Amino acid sequence: MLTEHEKFILGENEKFYAEINWNPLDEDTNNCKVVKFTFPDGKQSYVKKKHLVEMLFAMGSPEEQVKMIPQKLIRTRWYETVVGVKAKRNIGKGEMINFPIKLSLPDREEEIIGNRKVGIQKIPRITT
Repeated sequence: MLTEHEKFILGENEKFYAEINWNPLDEDTNNCKVVKFTFPDGKQSYVKKKHLVEMLFAMGSPEEQVKMIPQKLIRTRWYETVVGVKAKRNIGKGEMINFPIKLSLPDREEEIIGNRKVGIQKIPRITT
């Protein structure tokens, strides 16, 4: 995400442009929340980023929409062990009962937008 003031020239006309983060003191317009469009005649219009993204998503083809939807890729690993329980009643006092357990533990989680990975979070492994 862009954090500094940016001005984008739109089309072939250098007098038509879009600006983001133009006022560092205004929390309502910082962090790319609002886009300011300036037209060749000097008039300005403000559009919330949310509305602009919704419009672009609706205009996109199915392939473009898939690229815009965040997807999570979670890789898991299997943890296998045997748990032993010592019974005190009904089974035979002192008799050991063993049964296997197989757990699926997340190894890492990645958020994918289009072909780009965002915010890879490493989940610590459990050691025994």
